[in-house]
Amino acid sequence: MNQIFFAILFSLVLIISGCSKSDDVEEEIIEEPEIEVPEPIDPAKLVTINTGAVVGTFYNFWSTRPMINQTRFNSSGFRTGEVESVKDYVKSYNLVRMLGGRTDDLNEYYQGVDASGNIITDFSGLLTSMRNFRLTGLKPRIVLDNVPWEMSLPKVVDTYGNSKPPTDYNLWRQYINAFLNTLVNEFGMAEVKTWRFRVATEPNYTPDHWRGTKEDYFKHYDITVDEVLKVIPDAIIGPGNMLTEGSATYSTELIDHCATGTNYATGQKGTKMSFFCISYYEKIDQNTVKLPDDIGPYRNSLDSYAQFRDIPLDIQEFGVLRDENGKRGVSLNDATELGASWYATIADMAFKYRISEIYEWGQEIEGSNLPQGRRNVSKMFQMMEDGSRLQAVHNLSGYAGVIPVVKNNVIYLLVYNHNPSRTSTAKNTIYPRLEGGLISGGTKWKMNEWTVDKTNSIMMHELYKDLRAGGVSEITNGRIYGNRISDRFNTGWENVLNANMTKYENLAKLSKTTTNVMVEKKDGNLTLKVELEPHSVKLIELTPQ
Repeated sequence: MNQIFFAILFSLVLIISGCSKSDDVEEEIIEEPEIEVPEPIDPAKLVTINTGAVVGTFYNFWSTRPMINQTRFNSSGFRTGEVESVKDYVKSYNLVRMLGGRTDDLNEYYQGVDASGNIITDFSGLLTSMRNFRLTGLKPRIVLDNVPWEMSLPKVVDTYGNSKPPTDYNLWRQYINAFLNTLVNEFGMAEVKTWRFRVATEPNYTPDHWRGTKEDYFKHYDITVDEVLKVIPDAIIGPGNMLTEGSATYSTELIDHCATGTNYATGQKGTKMSFFCISYYEKIDQNTVKLPDDIGPYRNSLDSYAQFRDIPLDIQEFGVLRDENGKRGVSLNDATELGASWYATIADMAFKYRISEIYEWGQEIEGSNLPQGRRNVSKMFQMMEDGSRLQAVHNLSGYAGVIPVVKNNVIYLLVYNHNPSRTSTAKNTIYPRLEGGLISGGTKWKMNEWTVDKTNSIMMHELYKDLRAGGVSEITNGRIYGNRISDRFNTGWENVLNANMTKYENLAKLSKTTTNVMVEKKDGNLTLKVELEPHSVKLIELTPQ
């Protein structure tokens, strides 16, 4: 009986010990790292990047700023203040309405004619402003636009001054000749021939910028170019920036004239064009990005002529003209994350359509040196500048994309998601998959990331909140979120801005949202998951380890 009892007891001990051993094994399995199961990737969200296939250069297109009044450079405060503060990215200024014919009566160098019919000029004011401009060390570009009032009487004051062609082209020729020789004598031919000269501003915008006909402008351009070339034989010269709004009176016909038309000055076929340019303004209330429709016909027309296929195609006026309520104001940009994601979208299109330069009115907030969202995007551009753009294949829809660049063996991915409507809630997830080239030669990369979206690198929302809390009266029908605070708020906004400047400076800094995270190649490629807000731009930096 005792033997039976001990046998049963021994069996129970074995069973219990066996159960304990089994539990221990189960715990060891749980403590092992889980095998990561890749989530399925929507092919419509995948961007395949060949890091060994270069398609072009990430060239600088953002460093020229238009300037309506060059006499501002006469102020040492302006030169050492505003100009110095933007020299990090502004390399040249495009100086418009320098020949007179202005509503403010500046630059009146033409003094009439003498008894022999020769023009009388006084360019002392020109020399003063240009000498002061040259103190900045920057490169000027000259717009030969408004004709002096006395050269095209009777006087008619249009939106931007005199938009009439000259009555006597002999006087106009003399004036252009004297103007250019004044510059050459002062600054030297070797220097002045490196400056760009543009003939007129938006000559297809009638009557605001040009009160003549299409043929009148063709004649004006031909004669002006002919006279410029007499003074500077290899001048860099091109026509005025073509308006791309519905009110434009003509478009690509100017290219046809310069390619195959009879030159009004020489009687020969064609006219010199060193570059071509347009104006491009977005309107948020139209809920679109219309650049392809605006630039496409000009790109196609230039490409159809061998002599013009490779000349620079520029946007020499640029910005967001109206807000979502159709309000314009003085602002020429949207200062929030919407303007930032729009700018990244435009950059991608600029490379696609081979746009050489986009002239910037300014990327700072009124009353400060605070960067708009767009300025933080251009800081991203500067990190990628002169790198090699890589091949990217995708089926992304809408206004979303990746601009991949390799620079000094570092890979940069500019990833963006833009929605034309400010109220859009359409977030996006994009999967950049990097293959070949640099990826083939390494396994690990150190990743950094910078972000511009509603909660990163933007200060406008906090400013508006503070202005409203501070009781600053709001112009309810004024433009909202432009770079000009005064478009939306009455007097008193400056006090709130200055009182909270440190806070706004911190909010406006380009936000680094990922620092030194290690990522690894798997299955021969490096695939990242990038989650984007409705208006968002991210710059990802990948450094091989």
